[in-house]
Amino acid sequence: MVLFGATGFIGSAVLEALTSAGADFTAVARRPDAVAESAPRVVAADLTDPASLPGALSSADVVVHAVSYTGGDPEQADAVNRIGTEHLVAAARERGVPLIYVSTVGVYGSGPHRGIVEGTLDPNPVSVLSISRFAAEKAVLDYGGTVVRVGFVYGPGDRWFAPGLAYILARLGAWVDEGRSVLSLIGVGDLGRLLAALARQAPPLRPGGTVLHAAYPEPRTVREIAAELAAGGAFPLPETSLTFDEAVARAPELGLSERNIDLAGHDHHYDSARIWETTGLPVPAARPRLSF
Repeated sequence: MVLFGATGFIGSAVLEALTSAGADFTAVARRPDAVAESAPRVVAADLTDPASLPGALSSADVVVHAVSYTGGDPEQADAVNRIGTEHLVAAARERGVPLIYVSTVGVYGSGPHRGIVEGTLDPNPVSVLSISRFAAEKAVLDYGGTVVRVGFVYGPGDRWFAPGLAYILARLGAWVDEGRSVLSLIGVGDLGRLLAALARQAPPLRPGGTVLHAAYPEPRTVREIAAELAAGGAFPLPETSLTFDEAVARAPELGLSERNIDLAGHDHHYDSARIWETTGLPVPAARPRLSF
């Protein structure tokens, strides 16, 4: 097994889960010195350097691709997310090994999305990052690999979801539609265990590939999420509410985008039963608390 992106937010959680399970694997990163010492083997490689990939795959029977660029540079997003994935697919094709790509529900675009089952909603990415991730998905699915579209991930190392939602609500100073919208979440540790279990099964290559959603089965409301994040006075909870349209109209003067309001005010719920059934893992009864 080979894990790309072993030092990232999600990749490091997969590494920890594989290590805990006693799996034999190779961790791949651009900076091998940053990989956790628990990894059995560490190899340096870079998706933007195709010549570095065959050596990293020399002992692979399955590849987990958890590399993603999440910054603001469109050229870098395309270079890493799309072109880098195409490089990795080409290297995997040479060996004929299964490939699992860790993607995002962000490829579906703006909500509302309610209980979406895999294959029932066409992706409609609207951000530069989601567009590049969807292009990466296409390369993996054309190869016959597995794409895991992950819900909103929280936990130690989260620099986007929890801080982002708190910032949106604090800037807006109001709930959107009383905070009733629901979001599909998953703690990073549980996501690591889920992806590790899937990788250990080495899902076979299939014509057209396979898409799975990864989240806890039951979504949570924005109001519930925010209340947990605000515990201890981290930020003030809103005392008023706006309709979605009112929030969109007010957003520009507050430095917010319609995409921000979409996160705080539209349902983003994706059915994830299939991945839990596929891996055989029990859904955790106790889930990690949301915090910064």
